Amino acid sequence: MNFVFTGFKIYIHNKIMQLEKNKEKKIFILAGETSGDYIGSCIMKGVKDNAKNIKFFGIGGALMEKEGLNSIYDINEFNVIGFLNTIIKIKKLKNYINEIIKTIFKEKPNVVITIDTKGFSLALAKSLKTAFKNSKFKCPLIHFVPPTIWAYGKSRIKKWKNLHDELICLYKIEEEIFKKYDTKCIYLGNPVIDKFLSFEKVKNLKINHIYDPQKINCLLLPGSRSSEIKYIVPEFIKLIKNSNYEIKNLNWIIPTTKSQYSYLISKFHGIMSNSIKIIILEDNYDVFKYADVAIACSGTITLELVLFKVPTIAVYKTDFLSAFIGRIMVNFKNVILPNFLLNENAIPFLFQEKCNHNQIETHLKSYINNINVRKKLFKKYSKNILSNMNYINSKSTNFTNNSGKKIMNLINNSYK
Repeated sequence: MNFVFTGFKIYIHNKIMQLEKNKEKKIFILAGETSGDYIGSCIMKGVKDNAKNIKFFGIGGALMEKEGLNSIYDINEFNVIGFLNTIIKIKKLKNYINEIIKTIFKEKPNVVITIDTKGFSLALAKSLKTAFKNSKFKCPLIHFVPPTIWAYGKSRIKKWKNLHDELICLYKIEEEIFKKYDTKCIYLGNPVIDKFLSFEKVKNLKINHIYDPQKINCLLLPGSRSSEIKYIVPEFIKLIKNSNYEIKNLNWIIPTTKSQYSYLISKFHGIMSNSIKIIILEDNYDVFKYADVAIACSGTITLELVLFKVPTIAVYKTDFLSAFIGRIMVNFKNVILPNFLLNENAIPFLFQEKCNHNQIETHLKSYINNINVRKKLFKKYSKNILSNMNYINSKSTNFTNNSGKKIMNLINNSYK
């Protein structure tokens, strides 16, 4: 009799579990900048590939909205960089945290996912943990792209330890770095490399209207944030004007985001010509395959350029206070992503006062004068990064699929 009763209890439990799994799942997901928007769109694709009946709400950009996100705020409100900008917006950001927590408790999602936007994501997670203690409702917290302690100081890791149910990194080497500080952090692949590999397989890409096979095609990438662009664009304009006399046969291509496109058109209006093209990168990503050289605002874009074997010069300029504090806090040996992943000074970095049109032009000339040597070198860099990130020796490294599985496993296991 006990055996029958036990079997019935198991049957009922399994039925309840099945009903829970088949119910609509709500996922709160937050990305506060362009790079996070792309990562978020990949995560959402992965979840949809591994589950049905999913509702996404939170904060994201056009790519996440395309995947079905109901964005409750404009992503640009959270796109804060630099110490001065953070101080200016701190009260507003605190108000957003309170409003977001109210929304989360109203909607009761199955999981809360934050992507990059580290200061805001950290504050949100801490506030949620506190709120969970005083409520019957709680859900798992997942964070993608943990603090870059290898570039901005190891002391930051203490704030993140044991805060999330899952901490997910984008670079294989980070697993070991975080392990040294007794913090679990898992690597599931990298969306930038996934995207690169998908474009590598495609042949006969059509961007003839953008690049010029008779000229040296130089990419100028001033960043995706307004706070970056306003400092770097004036130097790019001076570079173009001056280089027209110093370096012949250049075709300037300026990829940007949809949100910054009109602004850049207005800034370059006075010098626009057939040799200067401003394009939306999202619609012309294959331009990387045909570029000869690139000058890029430091960030994830430098990794993309190296993967495409494009000889690259990294630049960065900001306000005086942010630059001053940055010199104290930042490990400049590791701040350029490919340099960190390769453990060598593969890409020169022109920061603040060095980020001027004269120094940029000097490096550009050096690259152009040795362009074939540079291309061979960056081909080697690309291969080494793919190997270090486990994309050559493993067929199962796929960020989109792996992140979707991880999230759904976490949700389903929370019912047990």
